[in-house]
Amino acid sequence: MKRFPQATALLIMIGTMACNLANNPSPKLTTDKFIRLPEYFTREGQQLLTGNFILHKSVTLNGKTDTSSITGSDSATVHDLLKPFMDADLNKPSLRDDYDTSSLSDPFSGRKSVIYKSKGKQTSPSEVTLELDKQGNIQQVNIHSYTSNMVYEFRQDLHYQQNRQVRMTTYQKIAFLSPKEMEVNVTIAPKTGM
Repeated sequence: MKRFPQATALLIMIGTMACNLANNPSPKLTTDKFIRLPEYFTREGQQLLTGNFILHKSVTLNGKTDTSSITGSDSATVHDLLKPFMDADLNKPSLRDDYDTSSLSDPFSGRKSVIYKSKGKQTSPSEVTLELDKQGNIQQVNIHSYTSNMVYEFRQDLHYQQNRQVRMTTYQKIAFLSPKEMEVNVTIAPKTGM
């Protein structure tokens, strides 16, 4: 009987310590809600720089076309080419709850499409579609942005196909000015014969 009060005190102390430990939140590891596009395109840029590619570029601005070929080892060109894709970071704290996620799977090939769609606000981008292979690697990215108000309208469609193609289509209209349309097509090809 004499040990009973001591055992009770010991249990109360252990219980109090356990409650205090539970109230101290441990540092949380933040996991991203969406696929990290900036990191993906940084890796793709590095692969273009080191992969011995040549970029065949065609730019059309308001109906006038200019073409050129650029080596994939030009880091400034590769960065500028992939920058619009890197800017589509859906994991920014301000965008965290602004997108719905859906996916479609092909049971025969194992490929999967992941779609991030804006919840109706004028959020940029308004939609991101990722095509994944059966291992879950990104093969293709499509990004659509749209902004409109009384004096300004902006539409942009971005398409990236891994180690094959980059396409950007942009339309911009400012009140009382003529609209500007630009299309950039870049074909990514391995260098041959060098």
